[in-house]
Amino acid sequence: MSSQFSSGEILSIIVAWIVLSVAITYQKLVGLLTGTGGLDVVTAGFVATATGFILHEMGHKFVAIRRGYLAHFRLWIWGLVLTISIVTISGGGLVFGAPGAVYISPSAAGFYGYDSSRGSGDPEEDNMVISAAGPGINLAFAIGFLALLFSVPPGFLSTVARFGFFLNAGLGSFNMLPVPPLDGSKIFRKSIPIALGIAFPLWAMFIFFNFII
Repeated sequence: MSSQFSSGEILSIIVAWIVLSVAITYQKLVGLLTGTGGLDVVTAGFVATATGFILHEMGHKFVAIRRGYLAHFRLWIWGLVLTISIVTISGGGLVFGAPGAVYISPSAAGFYGYDSSRGSGDPEEDNMVISAAGPGINLAFAIGFLALLFSVPPGFLSTVARFGFFLNAGLGSFNMLPVPPLDGSKIFRKSIPIALGIAFPLWAMFIFFNFII
C-alpha cells in the first residue's frame, strides 16, 4: 500500500500544530519563560490543539481517502505568518488560527490501496461526508472533554479538559457556519438535517458555556 502521507506532509502537520499551540497559549508560554506561568496550561493547550485542529484535519483526510480521493495537508505560509504576527502584536489577546488545511482532489483508483468505488458516485454527497468528518470529530471531543471536566477534581486533567472542550466547541461551531468555504456551507447545501445534527449541539455548547454561565 502506498503511504497515505506525501513527502513532507507529516512535518507540515507538526509545524502547524506547534504554531497554533503556541498561539493559543502565548500568554501562558511567555509567563512560563519568565518564570510566572505554569507548564500544565501550556501542555493542555498543545493537547487541545492536537484534538481540535490536527484530528479535525485528519478526519477530512482519511474520510476523503476512503472515498477514493487524494488528500494532503498543506501549510498556508501566509496563514502561519498571520497567526504568529497577530498573536505577537496583540500580546496573546487575539488569535488567528489558519496554519494550513487538507486539500482534496480526484484520485486514480487504488492510489492509496483503497478501491475508489467506495465513494457514493455523487460528488456533492462525498463533499458533504468529507466536510462533516472534521466538525464531527470536534463534536465528539467536545462532549468527551466536557464529561471529563465534570468528572475530575481541579488539576491538570481539568485544565486539559477545559482547553480541549473550548477549542473543539469553538472550532467546530465556527466551521459549521453555513458560509463558504467553511465545512458547514457544504453540509447544509446537501442535507440540512445532517448539518443541524452536527451544528446545533456545537452551537448550543459554545453559546451556553461562553455567554450564559
